[in-house]
Amino acid sequence: MKKLVQVWTALLLTLTLVCPARAAGGLTLQMQGTDNVRLTLQNLGSREVNSVQLELTLNGSYPWAAFASDASYGQYSFCRVEEENGRTRITLYLDSLRSLNQNGTATLGTLALGDDCTAPDTARLTILDRGLESGGAEQVIPVRSDFENSGGSSGGSGGESGGRNYSIYTSSTGHGTISVRPTSARWGENVTVTVRPDSGFRLTELIAQSSGRRLQLNDRGGGTFVFAMPGDEVEVRGVFEASLPFRDVKEGVWFHDAVAYVYEKGLMSGTASDAFSPDQSTSRGMIVTILHRLSGSPDVGSSDFKDVADGQYYARAVAWAAANGVVSGYGDGRFGPNDPITREQLAVILRGYARLNGKDVSASADLSGYSDARQISAYAREAMSWACAEGLINGTSADTLTPAGTATRAQAAVILRGFCEHVIA
Repeated sequence: MKKLVQVWTALLLTLTLVCPARAAGGLTLQMQGTDNVRLTLQNLGSREVNSVQLELTLNGSYPWAAFASDASYGQYSFCRVEEENGRTRITLYLDSLRSLNQNGTATLGTLALGDDCTAPDTARLTILDRGLESGGAEQVIPVRSDFENSGGSSGGSGGESGGRNYSIYTSSTGHGTISVRPTSARWGENVTVTVRPDSGFRLTELIAQSSGRRLQLNDRGGGTFVFAMPGDEVEVRGVFEASLPFRDVKEGVWFHDAVAYVYEKGLMSGTASDAFSPDQSTSRGMIVTILHRLSGSPDVGSSDFKDVADGQYYARAVAWAAANGVVSGYGDGRFGPNDPITREQLAVILRGYARLNGKDVSASADLSGYSDARQISAYAREAMSWACAEGLINGTSADTLTPAGTATRAQAAVILRGFCEHVIA
């Protein structure tokens, strides 16, 4: 279909350049409605009409204009809006696998304008049949309007759906609300979508979809969007992501998305209100606290580690991790909660958490290609092999793993995101 549309558009442009405009005997455009204007070609005769380019020039500004084709046969439609010198040129493209001409009439769809308008005297029209052959090249045709009679009374399948309300459903990833007004609408009516992200979050994607087809959303600013209702139910879906307050996590940096993920999930916060400190080390207590949060923060009492005092932010987390075999400490009665966590220690703890959650931890990668593989502590060899096989930990260079190296907060965010999305999901 994409190729067909490209060929069709190119042919339209060619015809526009080489064929002079002329009036068409009997062929007219009927415009009915007020805010939502029904467009119908009349007096087509018996010609096959599979593709239409229609150009309307209106006085005034209509930047939010949206077009909804007849869902019963429209396969592809597009609306282009251009403003210049107080006038708006609206170009509509409509392409169908079967003829739009039904007994001399083609109901094209509904043009949502949002405000009352004055119909132009003429419109520019190009018609192609299924073989992409011109049915008269570009034409200037008269326009008839009946703005006192809104709604779809001109016949065809679009008219049949004009009196029926179709439901509009909303969904999102959370961290924001999406509301629609009205919650059900007739074919061609304007529907307003209002988006309100939660504090600290932003809308990154908004889709209105009906019968597998994405609808055109017109941004009116202030978190409001408008689309024209098709002849079927519509789902409006939004995606909200954390709007990071951290001045040291710039868009495009390699750890940005991972930091956004752990921040949104409440796994990691900043070291200050506007700083994440990506190059600082991550402590053992921090990592265990994050995993404790993932488990719902259960309370199992106190731990036996002599360096984990009650009342510290990590105390309950360390007690839980030790009780469930996720951590075992240094073997001398200490846990080292404030010690920077090494890459191999992180691998051991994550593998222990995955096992606790019933995940298969048998994956193993060949580490012999790394020149420092022998530097991996004996207790961490299986865990490092597993973490590399799962793609959680990669080499710090082409031939080094740096197992005793400190995991920075940026590295921890990336590893935790991969762990949550691909290992324990």
